[in-house]
Amino acid sequence: MENVHTFSIPLSEHPLKWKFEDENKQLSAEFEDQIIALTCDASKFLWEFESTQRYLGSISGIGKYFNEQDELSFGENQSQKVKKWLYEKGIPFDQKVFWITQPEWGFILTWKMIIKFSNDIFFGSDEVVWDKTLNWCLIFDHNDVFYFGKNRNFNADKHSEEINGIQKLITQNKEKASG
Repeated sequence: MENVHTFSIPLSEHPLKWKFEDENKQLSAEFEDQIIALTCDASKFLWEFESTQRYLGSISGIGKYFNEQDELSFGENQSQKVKKWLYEKGIPFDQKVFWITQPEWGFILTWKMIIKFSNDIFFGSDEVVWDKTLNWCLIFDHNDVFYFGKNRNFNADKHSEEINGIQKLITQNKEKASG
């Protein structure tokens, strides 16, 4: 995951670029370098990786796999409440995070961009955001509820299963690349 950012495409070529455009359908240069649109292959890799991690994307896993949990339910026209809640999670603004919205559509963004574009990122579909430390996870449920887990519990048996899952993904990707 250290070099996944090298598998990128220009944001202007990504099908979901509209989520980051201003009212004139322009992408801000200031924001463009904080939003990395990933290639289809990189997105698929992260999508598959995410599926091997039980605590990512599992609402019940938040309570099971993290020492700290938080939840926010909100309604229409409460974007400031959402932004404030996300800000209060204490993630550094420049922290790079992964957002894989579909198997072939993914991004690496700064946490600042997650907050700034939260209205467009978290709208109508389930979403998961995490970083390479895997020490926290943000889940958005399409029913306008956020779940946040922080300070992941470490269990050696679960960790071994996760490593085996990662090794399997790496082997599959190598086979695809050579085949």
